[in-house]
Amino acid sequence: MAYNILLINWRDIAHPEAGGAEVHAHEIFRRIAASGHRVTFLCARWPGCEPRAEIDGIEILRAGRNMTFNFTAAALLRGELSSRDFDIIVEDVNKIPFCTPWFTPHPKLILFHHLFGTTIFREVAPPVAAYVYLWERLIPMIYRGEWVQAVSKDTADELIRMGFAKEKIRLIYNAVDCNLYSPAPPDREEPPAAEPYFLYMGRIKRYKRLGLILDAFSLARRQGLDSRIRLIFAGAGDDYPGLRERAAKLGLLNETSFLGRVSEEEKVRLLRGAVAVANPSPKEGWGITNMEAQACATPVVASRSPGLRESVKDGLTGFLFSPGDPADFAAKLLLIAGDESLRRRMKSAAREFAQTFSWDTSAEKTICYIEDILEKRI
Repeated sequence: MAYNILLINWRDIAHPEAGGAEVHAHEIFRRIAASGHRVTFLCARWPGCEPRAEIDGIEILRAGRNMTFNFTAAALLRGELSSRDFDIIVEDVNKIPFCTPWFTPHPKLILFHHLFGTTIFREVAPPVAAYVYLWERLIPMIYRGEWVQAVSKDTADELIRMGFAKEKIRLIYNAVDCNLYSPAPPDREEPPAAEPYFLYMGRIKRYKRLGLILDAFSLARRQGLDSRIRLIFAGAGDDYPGLRERAAKLGLLNETSFLGRVSEEEKVRLLRGAVAVANPSPKEGWGITNMEAQACATPVVASRSPGLRESVKDGLTGFLFSPGDPADFAAKLLLIAGDESLRRRMKSAAREFAQTFSWDTSAEKTICYIEDILEKRI
């Protein structure tokens, strides 16, 4: 049976600030659309975008403004979209919830990546942070009775601690496209870079604690890190001025590159060529960038924080360091940079690990969950 599905998220994959949650939504639901289901994606507009589009078989409806889209979505659910005869509404909870149980009687599936908690206060001004934080505190009251999909065990466990019923949570991991993200073919493999580099790839946001990479890199330098090794930051976001200021204070401006948003081709090239990918985020739903790096046979040095710690096999595909600890972070960078045989072992193990996660499998499990909900098999 083909279903008519409405997906709601703040951003679609074409949004200039699309990140892991948007990759997840696109990869899962483009496959669901390709299997014969109708998928409509409601999301916020951004300057210069088209209000309607079709991407990979998904109908995209863009409305409202970035800061108030939750209110726009509620109005559309009660108004224009109420006649669309959707079979199920899939709400992607990301920052401020849309509170779909309050506005529509349709069956619902609620996707959770991670909750910010107090980490939001590292990202935005206190009044805005308090607004997001208070909305998150309402999540158990709004969604506790709904069917839930979590992208990691850490997220599922957090929901259970908040009072969600374990039997109404299904764990379906994020995945990675191992065809797109792959090691360079032997006939096109580039020679080792004259200036090897550590790489951060992802959103450039304060809550990611990216300054910790600079602190650890500076400390590793003082402890004998190969002087040829550089540091590269790539990705969209608004924290580049803060990173440049921190790099200047540490005397690292000449050794650090700030690339901004890069093309998909350049992203793959950078991931393939890095000594290791660094990820210090204090909390994530899952480490999609970690998986993309490992699919390219590149080790990862990441914080042992919720979400991230599930996306790296410590000591096998990379290293986990104590959250917020630049000394432990630096020690792990030194280990990887200074041991070529270790890197070779980690590169092979990283690729094997990444290949155990498939978007096809995650999409199939998601549509099976939707079928279970709609056919009341659970």
